[in-house]
Amino acid sequence: MVWEPITFSMRESGRKQLKAGKQLPFEYRGPLYRRAKGFSLQTGRMVEGAEAFKGQSMLLANCQVGLHGRYSKIVEAGATYRYEVSLKGQGTFHFRAWVGANDPTTGEFRWLGFPDLVKIQATDSWQTHKGEFQLPEFDTTTFKLPAKTSAAIVVREGDEIVVDDFTVWLLEKE
Repeated sequence: MVWEPITFSMRESGRKQLKAGKQLPFEYRGPLYRRAKGFSLQTGRMVEGAEAFKGQSMLLANCQVGLHGRYSKIVEAGATYRYEVSLKGQGTFHFRAWVGANDPTTGEFRWLGFPDLVKIQATDSWQTHKGEFQLPEFDTTTFKLPAKTSAAIVVREGDEIVVDDFTVWLLEKE
């Protein structure tokens, strides 16, 4: 975890959330917020000690994590990936692809979908989940997928999930 200055956009959206009586989705002290190394979005609160899985975990509530950071342009169509994640809490953990494509003749961009690659219902005690996923097939007759698609961890409003050791890796192609 690192402490960094709160950005202008965080101040702006944070004021609106506080005014609406909501809790901020990040931990802050004065002009600084704390974030997990490797994540570029400003979200999550550190959970330490006995409540954590392995000493330090992230509590995610009402948020999206990693779209422009660790999970940017990592999912290749037709490839198989393996994942492992340790979770506890209330709600559903989603690892969701953000599938956009371009029309090569006009350059027009269009979102094709936001499928869940991983979807797990969290429980009140720590559980480690393992599995595999692939990007689903899309109609690409007009709009062509990029070489790799981005993804994000998503925790819906009202859900609170503590996450640790989320790892995604590409399986060897045969």
